[in-house]
Order: sequence, then C-alpha cells, then structure tokens
Amino acid sequence: MKKFISLFALFMVLVLAACGNSEESSEEATDESAAGETDGDSNESGEMVTYTTDAGEEIEIPENPQRIVILGMSYFGNLMHMDANVVGAHARVTESEVLEPYTEDIELIEEGNIEQVMNLDPDLIITFNSDENLDKLEAVAPTIPIDYAKWNYLDIHRELGKITGNEEKAEEWIENWEAELEEDREVVQEAIGEDTTASVIEQFAKDIYVYGTNWGRGTEIIYQGLDVKVPEAVQDEVVETGWKKISAEEIEKYAGDYMFVGTGDSGADNAYKDTQVWNGLDAVQNDNVIEFDSPTFYYNDPYSLEYQKEIIVDALTK
Repeated sequence: MKKFISLFALFMVLVLAACGNSEESSEEATDESAAGETDGDSNESGEMVTYTTDAGEEIEIPENPQRIVILGMSYFGNLMHMDANVVGAHARVTESEVLEPYTEDIELIEEGNIEQVMNLDPDLIITFNSDENLDKLEAVAPTIPIDYAKWNYLDIHRELGKITGNEEKAEEWIENWEAELEEDREVVQEAIGEDTTASVIEQFAKDIYVYGTNWGRGTEIIYQGLDVKVPEAVQDEVVETGWKKISAEEIEKYAGDYMFVGTGDSGADNAYKDTQVWNGLDAVQNDNVIEFDSPTFYYNDPYSLEYQKEIIVDALTK
C-alpha cells in the first residue's frame, strides 16, 4: 500500500511539473509573440534620423513619416504631388482653385488651432519659421520650420522629397519641368524678344507690393523659367529681399514692358489703376497687362506652376 501511494505521489509530481512547464512555455511564447509584434510596429513606423533645420538646429525626425501635418501652406502642393503621407494641412490652401481638389481626404486646420493638430497624432509637422506657435507644435511632434526666403523653388521641392522619402519622384518632376520650360522659353523669346522686361505687382488691403524672382505669383516662371528680364529697379531693390512695399506713385519706377497684376485680397480696392501714373505706363498703353488670381498664383508647387505656366506663356505669345 505504501508503495502504491509513493508511486501515485511521484506520478502527481510529474504531472504538475509538466503542467507548470507547459504554462511557462505558453507565457514565454506569448511574450515572444508580443515582442515580435512590437518590433514589427517599430519597423513599420521607421527609424528616426537627424535633420538640420534652416536655423542650423539638429532635430530628430522620422525617416519615413507616415502622418504629416503641413502648416506651411506653400508646400502643400509639393507634398501631395510626390504622394507624401499628408493627414492635415492649413485651411488656406482651399483658397487656390488648383489645390482645393487635393484637400478632399485631408483635415483642414484653422490658423493657430493646436488641438486640431494634436488630434491628428502627427509624426512630423512642417511649417514656416515665422509660425507663432512653433514651441507648441514642437511639443506635439518633430517640427521642421522652413525659412521661405532661403530656398529656391526647385531646391525646396528636392528637400521635401528628401524629408519624406520621395527623392526620386521630386527629381523626376524637376527634370520634366525644366525640359518643358526650355521649349517654352524659345517660343516666348521669339514672340517678345530677349530684352523685354516684366514686373509682378499686387495689392493687399491698402498696400501695393512688387515682387522679385522667387516669391510665387508666377515669378519663378517669368524670370527663372522663361528668362524674361527684370526691370533695373526691381533687380537692385527687390530681388534680394523677395518683395517690397511701394506707393501708387512709385509703380512707374518698377514697371516693366509687361505688367503681371494680382487681384489681391478682399481688402484691395486697386484704386491705383485709376491714376495717371498707371494709365501712362507703356504696358497699359500697349495692352500688355496680365491679371492673375492671387490665391491661385500665390503658390509655386508643381500643380500650381503647371497651371500658371499655361496662362503666362499664352499671355506672352498671344
């Protein structure tokens, strides 16, 4: 009887030990599986890389950002054209008839609405270096503040491709764009000559502005792309800073053979067009004034540039 009890006890010990080992193995397998899932998620979201901002600050950003919020509205079209993972954008981009269709699946963020940005759970934010909420945005996610005046329009397109992992797409568009401009340049210069000048002006509220060669409003196409000449005063006083506020009486000083004129904002009365100075300009006398829609011509992304180029080339070769 004692022998039977001893054998039975030994049997129970072995059974319990086996159960214990089975549970332990199951727990280890579960832990390993969970660890594997975590590692997989980490790889999917991408590694962090060091990026140097325009101010020279080194920050960590995702190598392949998956949830980008773009508050620097000038770059919305660039990112959409290269199929970057944009989840939110500044609401002002809808003012452009060219860009508005691309906002269909994008959260539109009102000026200064940090809560909207937070709710989108971005892994990268791109804005202007003049953004008043920069500190708050940096607390939400890695934030790249771009100095608009520092970048040529083609160079910033390349840079955004580098930031978002779309360098090949960015470069492909630039190559095609430059090839198109080369053809258009020949047609335009044959039509207007090689020494013809052009100016770009616009009124916002009560102020009139004249623009340089890299400040949107078609300037990149007119001057850099088609090689239309810059009036001397614009070259000397405006090109370096990008823009200059002038009076109605000063328009003649900065006027070119062609005048590209923005519609301005809702506060622009464009009363300067009723002045003797304006009506005495050669461009006005020769019917060489081309009016453009300011909200649409504000941008210099691929979508906007292609739209603007057609209008500009047609106007110069009519």
